[in-house]
Amino acid sequence: MSFDTIVRMLKTQVDFKESEIVHTFHSTTKTPILSVIYHFDTETFLLTYNDTQQTEKFTNINELAGIIERYLNKQPLEVKS
Repeated sequence: MSFDTIVRMLKTQVDFKESEIVHTFHSTTKTPILSVIYHFDTETFLLTYNDTQQTEKFTNINELAGIIERYLNKQPLEVKS
């Protein structure tokens, strides 16, 4: 998945902040590996690594998109919204 596509997905979460949009990235075996949600009240993205349940907070879309892109490039993935 390209950096620009990831940025567009994240901007969608901001644009529709009144709705709860969760982007979940799955492995080719359909196992969820990453999820991203946006909290409009704090203007913060929460990135969760499903294998460890570790959550990181981000306010910068480009920084978060870069991290997601690098993680996704490690293995073939699918994305569900």
